[in-house]
Amino acid sequence: MKKTKTQGNGILPILLAAFLMVSFTSCRNQKASDKDKTADAGTEEAYDQKAEVIKEISEYPLPTSFDVTRLLVEAGASYILNLCNPVNNVNRYISLKSKALNLGVYGADLSYAATYNQAQETMQYLDVSRELVEDLEIEAGFNDELVSSIERNIDNVDSLILIISNSFINTYEYLASNEQDDMSILVMAGSWVEALYITTQISLISRDNSEIIDIISNQSSSLDKLLEVMAPIRVIDTGADIYEALTGLQEIYQRAGTDFSPKQLDELIEKTEEIRNMIIT
Repeated sequence: MKKTKTQGNGILPILLAAFLMVSFTSCRNQKASDKDKTADAGTEEAYDQKAEVIKEISEYPLPTSFDVTRLLVEAGASYILNLCNPVNNVNRYISLKSKALNLGVYGADLSYAATYNQAQETMQYLDVSRELVEDLEIEAGFNDELVSSIERNIDNVDSLILIISNSFINTYEYLASNEQDDMSILVMAGSWVEALYITTQISLISRDNSEIIDIISNQSSSLDKLLEVMAPIRVIDTGADIYEALTGLQEIYQRAGTDFSPKQLDELIEKTEEIRNMIIT
């Protein structure tokens, strides 16, 4: 498939969490290793490096999954374990399409768990993500030092953000540079849907929390960007159904504008759950 390059950022969550595991040249492996060592140095140094990570992410079509989970933390939302895709579901995914989509889903779940400092869940989602990366035959770029660095920094959220954000970028570049744009786009779509699903489900128990609703509303722009990125695969078997489903979600956003009525919010929550179920089952 011809390589496509999309410029610019969406507003919120997502992304390609085909993360954690890929540096595809010895030069990039050294770069990732250097960043992991920087993260290990401590919180103060981690903060100093954030500007560089943000600059790198700006070249990625969409922000990382950490963006939305950070907003959820700031809005006072609690961590809810059963919102995430159960790790045992990984055995269901046979086709390359389902593996790529759910690599994105588990990447968002990993970001959610890591942001809330859930050590056990973070490692579980790391393990299933690694399994899917290997199934997608990008295991040659798997960096054991990256996993070790995550384990060493499991209680340091700021360091984890640096480490995992860097791996987001490496994975995207790996897939795109190896003419696997369709796979990279599917990972991105799976991650975006999962981040929205988590947020909308939280809204069901936080209806009076206007900040949660604002997070949902603001994802309209990132959905527009995602559909733009998905345009090259909208007419092929691997992408047509997800693209069509997401355009249905876009229509809900367009009707609602910037102010969701309770009925429109219910419609969006239901549609998001429907798309997410398409992906994980």
